[in-house]
Amino acid sequence: MREMADVTAQLVDASGDFLVALRSNEGFQQDLYDRLVGVLRDCAREWREADVVSKLAADVLVSIVPASWAAAESYAEPERQRIMAASFALYELVGECVYADHQFGS
Repeated sequence: MREMADVTAQLVDASGDFLVALRSNEGFQQDLYDRLVGVLRDCAREWREADVVSKLAADVLVSIVPASWAAAESYAEPERQRIMAASFALYELVGECVYADHQFGS
């Protein structure tokens, strides 16, 4: 459980830093985005066999994409498009973090 807490703390920090920069009109910060992508990849790897993730992790995962989409609206093109493209990539990574190998209705 300790490893899950560590990676969750990293997720909270990385997502917060990335989203605060966007919301503060600092523009798309490639270094903060790259850090968040790396942490999400770590989460996916760490949680691959986990049956559950913490409420805090779930809260962060469900808010990353909508928050980045909302922040994108305050930017002009082409910055807005760059943020939206990054958001779609984050969506894919969030999916990898919570992917469960199951079939519904079977």
